[in-house]
Amino acid sequence: MKITALYLIPIALLMAVPAHANLTVHPMRAAVDGKRATQIRIYSQSTQPQYIQATLRRIVDPAGAEESEVEMEPSEAAIAVTPGKFALAGGGNRLIRVIPLQPVLQETAYRVYFEGVRGPEETFAPEGEGAQANIGVNLVWGALVNVLPRDGTVLPAVHGSTLRNDGTLRLGITSIADCVGNRCTVHDVSRSLYPGSSLQLPFTASPGHTVQLRYRLTNDGYREHVQTVTPSDI
Repeated sequence: MKITALYLIPIALLMAVPAHANLTVHPMRAAVDGKRATQIRIYSQSTQPQYIQATLRRIVDPAGAEESEVEMEPSEAAIAVTPGKFALAGGGNRLIRVIPLQPVLQETAYRVYFEGVRGPEETFAPEGEGAQANIGVNLVWGALVNVLPRDGTVLPAVHGSTLRNDGTLRLGITSIADCVGNRCTVHDVSRSLYPGSSLQLPFTASPGHTVQLRYRLTNDGYREHVQTVTPSDI
């Protein structure tokens, strides 16, 4: 099943009793390192109680041209979300835990969706001449969760004019520079490069030149790392 990877997605026009998800999610991006659980907090933006359901999808080819999301059996997932369904009081908030279940060999991306659903006391409006249809838009919020391997490695490689991530951690690339000696021509880039993924350099690699990367790691905040790579196959 393919789901468009957006953080806020209008899902459907609902007839009868609409189940609005009038809430906010923080943080919208989280990480699990395989040893400790992480937390996501759901805040109500309504004065009325709501019932929220959490669903988990694994992202295939994250940040790539073929990115998609797939359902999976709970036993196949590297993480679990608890609680999976809960009541949210008007103006209140609820802490959700994302728990590691099994180790991963390389950094893996999931999305946790939070959607308003009908509670146990809600019923559909009766059909008939006197029935009125209330139309509403049900909004789904998706938080990105990255699961990290226990001993991650950073191993970027340049083959010709292609940059490839041969390590096991995601590289949040912020710039790529074409360098000869101490002189570098910097190209700003905003791209996540997951393990096994590659991208074309914004320039043609030349013999005698090196490639300087600036990137961030998932569990390292906004700290920038700098690494120089010597191209091969040129």
